[in-house]
Amino acid sequence: MIQIMDDDFPITVADKIIHGVKPYNPTPAMRMLAKAITGNESASDTQDMFDLEEIKEIADYLMVYYNSHQNGD
Repeated sequence: MIQIMDDDFPITVADKIIHGVKPYNPTPAMRMLAKAITGNESASDTQDMFDLEEIKEIADYLMVYYNSHQNGD
């Protein structure tokens, strides 16, 4: 879960969106594959909160908001 605090800088919020993870319950086969690759069975217990396409969509929404409000509300 991403938690944005009142005193977070904009770059901190962006970092939280980019690097945020959420729990993931992989199948037994995926868990075995993760263990074989990394040596750690719990390596696949999280996944990215947003994929690259979703991050672009968030950025697009922010640009639309910025462009429509840059002269004030």
